[in-house]
Amino acid sequence: MIEKTERQAVEAQVAQGRAIGIAAEAIGEVMRFWNFKPSMGRIWTVLYLSSEALDAEQIEGITGLSAGNVSMSLQELQQWGVVRRVPDASRRRLYTAETDIARLIAHVFEQRELRLVDQTIAHLEEALRLVEEEGKSSQPVSMLQGRFLATRLSALLTLARAGRVIVARLARTGSVDLGPIRDALVRRVAGA
Repeated sequence: MIEKTERQAVEAQVAQGRAIGIAAEAIGEVMRFWNFKPSMGRIWTVLYLSSEALDAEQIEGITGLSAGNVSMSLQELQQWGVVRRVPDASRRRLYTAETDIARLIAHVFEQRELRLVDQTIAHLEEALRLVEEEGKSSQPVSMLQGRFLATRLSALLTLARAGRVIVARLARTGSVDLGPIRDALVRRVAGA
């Protein structure tokens, strides 16, 4: 009976290890889709699914990643605030994952997507300013082209600003309301 129980425990551990590996690969692919390194997703997942803090060697063993990859990925994950180093009396470097997934997503949206939207808005504003201030002409064809271009740039700018509202709200509250984009599109179509 003891032998059977021990065998069941080993089988359970093997199945659990395989489950962690499958989940880590899946999250790694999601991270690749979002233009992060897959190793970062794999490491975060392993830490998230671990009931205790792990050191780099343990993470290497579970993920099969090289020591250098684990080290660099852990540094990046700490910079993003999704993994933290925990104090340990034995001086081992132990790591845990941020478990508030909504906060993780909000942080990424604040640090990356919101910055991209802001840059896009700044570029569109510059393009519109250029057309309105320096791209004017008294020639009818050029004048019509300038108006057309200004109208389309203005539409893109309106959409980008509406998108910023959505991304900022998602980062702040974790919820999305597509109303601002819908309203911006409706206004643009009605005004076109």
